[in-house]
Amino acid sequence: MPGFNDNEKTAKRIAGTMMDPRVKHFYDPYPGHRAGKAFATGVVKRGPAWDIYFFYDKGATWTQGPPKPVDWWHQLGGGARSDPERFAAGVLAEKLHDSMHKVTGAECTGS
Repeated sequence: MPGFNDNEKTAKRIAGTMMDPRVKHFYDPYPGHRAGKAFATGVVKRGPAWDIYFFYDKGATWTQGPPKPVDWWHQLGGGARSDPERFAAGVLAEKLHDSMHKVTGAECTGS
């Protein structure tokens, strides 16, 4: 989900950096931030946010709101919108790898 200064062109460019049929990309423009607000209500519970990484079991579906993730991490830092237990600055790659392994059972190779 793009932040306040991004636009559709930027979102398409960034989405092109992760081409995998299992990954879904959405552009959620400001000021609506509908997806951000839905995650804020259903998962984050701290207000709209971005730069959050959610991991789901295969087959998880979005119905009335986002499903509960198996794991999630953020880089929001301090403040009212952040969950300190899910803050992964400085160790983000390690946390994402661990979560990927938890969901897929596969080890990540390479750097």
